[in-house]
Amino acid sequence: MLAAARDLTGGVAPTRDDLRTVDLPPGSVPAGALRPGSELTTRVLSGPVRAGEPLTDARFLAPPAVPPGSLAYPFRVDDADITALLRVGDRINLYAADSTTAGAASQLARAVPVVALPTPRSTTSGALIVVATTPEIATRLAQASSNSRITVALTRDTS
Repeated sequence: MLAAARDLTGGVAPTRDDLRTVDLPPGSVPAGALRPGSELTTRVLSGPVRAGEPLTDARFLAPPAVPPGSLAYPFRVDDADITALLRVGDRINLYAADSTTAGAASQLARAVPVVALPTPRSTTSGALIVVATTPEIATRLAQASSNSRITVALTRDTS
């Protein structure tokens, strides 16, 4: 089956050089194991993968991760530690707070699914979170990102 040849960052499509073949005993091959010859260069990793980790279909974003009429929208949070609390598939509420306004933070979106958590780079501050959302919410996020601090809250809500 296929495995990561080196540590891979979430949110990217692996190249041929990122992959290697490993032999596992037949009873140890997980369901959804990806075999040599699988086309992965157009599929995006849902999160980081360690070198040597066998790859299954569950490690990649599937087309249903971004439903029709939605788009995958990346936004940056100031505190990279927030992403340690999140997993792909979690639902989050998004809030914008402006430090110059005395008013309360405003809710930008409710119960949006997390579809990718790219590994933070040491050259940038904060961290990226990718959510599946409507174009309208993406527009609100884009505007809020330019002049507010975006933060998230985990929710059980699915609507």
